[in-house]
Formats: sequence, structure tokens, C-alpha cells
Amino acid sequence: MANLPDSLYEDYSTSKLTLPSASSFAPTTTVVPFPDMDTIIQWINDLHNEIPFVSNSALQNLVTHRNTYEILPLLLWKSPCTMTMMLQEIVKIYPHISTPVHSREGKPPRAYNILLLFQCIAHYPETRGYFLKAEMPHYLFPLMDINLTDKPIECLRLGALGVLAHMLKAPIDGAAVRFLMDNGALRYCTKAIEIGSTESKTVSVFILNKILSTNEGLQYCCVLADRFFLIDGLLKKLLVYLSSMTNPSPSLFNLIAGCYAKLSQKPRAREGLWRFPPVMLLNGTFASLFAEDPDAVNYRKQLIRNMQSKVMK
Repeated sequence: MANLPDSLYEDYSTSKLTLPSASSFAPTTTVVPFPDMDTIIQWINDLHNEIPFVSNSALQNLVTHRNTYEILPLLLWKSPCTMTMMLQEIVKIYPHISTPVHSREGKPPRAYNILLLFQCIAHYPETRGYFLKAEMPHYLFPLMDINLTDKPIECLRLGALGVLAHMLKAPIDGAAVRFLMDNGALRYCTKAIEIGSTESKTVSVFILNKILSTNEGLQYCCVLADRFFLIDGLLKKLLVYLSSMTNPSPSLFNLIAGCYAKLSQKPRAREGLWRFPPVMLLNGTFASLFAEDPDAVNYRKQLIRNMQSKVMK
């Protein structure tokens, strides 16, 4: 499976996703095409400007160039009071995420752009360590636990999930996986899988897939029967969801197949899968998706092979 691309919402496996960009919500802003380092630093300083247009323009430009300058995450982290200001923008959203009225006030786009900057901070190895040590993902969990699905609010969920996904971009950081396990991050991914958009579901399963990619994460997901059957139940719900779509998401399907292949590596999980198999993954329900995805075919073969090894014992 391919790594996460520079732009979070492009590719989680072998197919591209089309999602709203930050510019979809931003007011008209002049984007500087080739800024120098002095301009980047000025934009970071302008984030604190009390004039909304200046601050928003700086934010939009930083978001636009967040993948161009590798040093940007460190500059943001080291800039005095910038992390505090960014967290304050996220916290301001909390009282309003339980009502769709807020989504019409124009405020979520700024928080969404802040989340995009947090994504590059979470990905950059040096700042990722600082990010985890400060336990900053805790500030994002409430945005993943939203019960609403209107588009601007859903984008906040997607942006918050994206921060966790960037923490797990290859090479996988064991500390990041342990943090997510120790703090019950999978519980927040559950909400996105149950009521979120296809894109939110895809990012959530990407996070699960990455956790399962480590021995420690695989053990965590399989050591308790209740935890395994929760994960298995969510994956089966997603298969039903995909089967109901006119054009099911290849990326989401690929990730689900990958999760089952990884789960089947554990004897205890294999027992559960033998008793309650993911039938829709094994019959002809998704023949068209398998035909276009050789990786998913290999995942199914691995799943079947591992399940059969249980029978032979």
C-alpha cells in the first residue's frame, strides 16, 4: 500500500480521493506563488495579527505552502505562542460542534486550516516528537467525536483524523502507535466509521491499518476478544456500506482487505474469523473491485490461507 501523499486527501492506498481543499472554504486571498524564507517567517508572525484579513491571509498562504518548505513545521513549533494560538482556535470550536448552526457562521474554515498545519507538524519527525510529548492529539479527539455530518463540520472531523494519519505516515513511528493505543484513539475512529463521510471512514481505516502494521498494534487489537470483535464488526459494517454504493470506494475497500489480512496473522483473531468470516470479502460481492486491485486480491489470498491454517491444526 502506498504511503500517505503530501496532500492528505489524495491517496490512502492505490486510488485517489477527491475531497475539499482548504481553499474551498477560504475567503478570497492573494496567494504568493514562490515565497522566500523571510516571507514565511512574516506569515507566521502575522498569524497573531489582530486584523482578521491579515491573519487569515497569512494562514491561507502557510497552508498553501505547507508541503513546500520542510522546515515550516519546526518554525511553527518554535515560534513564540504560535502553538498556543493554534490550540486556542481549535478550542474555540468546542462549544459549537454540537449544533449545525455554527457551520453557517464561517468559523470552521479557519479551524480547518489550523488542522492542516497540525498535519504537517505531526508528520515532520522532529516536531512529531514534541507533538506527542505535549499530548496535543487530545485536543483533536473532540472533533472526531462529532455527532453531526453537515459538510463544514464533517471537514473538521476529517482534518482531525488527518492529523493522526500524518503521525503514522511511513516510516511508522512506534511512539505514535503506542500513543494512539494508550489513549484509546480507536474509539474516536469508531464514530467516523459509523456516521462519517466515505472520506472520514477511509482515513479512520487507514489509521487502523497502520496500527495493525506493527506487532505491538496487532497484539493490542487482538488481545481482548471484545476489542477484536468490535473491530471486526466495524469492518463488516463498512463492507455492507460499500456494497450499497453505486461506485464503491476502491481506497476504502483496499484498506479493509488489508486490515483483515493483518488480523488473520494472529491465532486468536484467526479463530474468530473462522467462526464469523467476512463473507462479503470472500464471495463475489466485490468482484469488480478485486479485478482492479491486485493488492486486495493478495490480501484476500493471505486471509484465506491463514484461515485454512486454522482448519489444518
